[in-house]
Amino acid sequence: MPVSGLEILEQRASDARTALDELLDHSSVHYHDVNAGVTSVVFLGWNKWQWSALPDAAQPTVKRTREATERLREFARAAVRVGAPDRADQLDDTEKLLSNVIEQPNGSYPKGAPADSIDAIKQRVAAALDKYLGVLRSLPTAQGKGERLLVADTSALLERPNLQDWQLDGERWTLVALPQVLSELDERKRDPKTRDAALKVSRQIEELDRRGDTFSGVPLADKLSYQDIAITADMGSTLPWLWADVPDDVIIAGALELAWQDLTARVAMIADDRNVRNKARLAGLTVLRPDDV
Repeated sequence: MPVSGLEILEQRASDARTALDELLDHSSVHYHDVNAGVTSVVFLGWNKWQWSALPDAAQPTVKRTREATERLREFARAAVRVGAPDRADQLDDTEKLLSNVIEQPNGSYPKGAPADSIDAIKQRVAAALDKYLGVLRSLPTAQGKGERLLVADTSALLERPNLQDWQLDGERWTLVALPQVLSELDERKRDPKTRDAALKVSRQIEELDRRGDTFSGVPLADKLSYQDIAITADMGSTLPWLWADVPDDVIIAGALELAWQDLTARVAMIADDRNVRNKARLAGLTVLRPDDV
């Protein structure tokens, strides 16, 4: 079952909470009033609850927690960018709290521990993550129709060029063609090894114009439809580890953009290239192989 953008966010929030709880199990706070007994110099805003030093054994947990929260932040920020950029500041307080728990800085507010005990901090983290998800669930893009979108990379189309024969799980799906993939198909027509398959796919896609507006989606076969996407994803606003000069990354970014445009849509990628599948999985997308259809 492919997952929606909302489900990806919920899973990443769950992963972040688990990692933060594990880190907090290694953590402790202590009372320290730097102003006690001082008459000449007063530290304004001093936090009386300070983090105790983490043991060296906790450092791998710090790394895992930082990675888990960053995966959540990256996906959430992109979802807000697409859905309602004016709400981005509603994520700030939670992200600052999570950063405080991970980095554990000491000093005056906002440094120091956010509560007087580890249990109280865990409760604050849980409440903050619930509020964070609440912002995301309320986005206009989170009120969609739950469509199933299948983004094919070029390798999958060349491996299974008879599109009308594709069969999935008995549910309605839309096969989506991104601009990068259509451009690559044109290039493959000039390669003797892939020319026949590329021509077969291209002819089928051209024929689909007779069935209606391919931007809106047209019937392909049985419960499978086809849709063209005309605009390439903004590579400056996608996940930071996807690169504009890597064609496969542009395709994955296009699939992610569909997930962010409708957080209820279940977006999957189909690829013969293992590297594409690995990157798509890391991005949170469901992946299929050509022999799955």
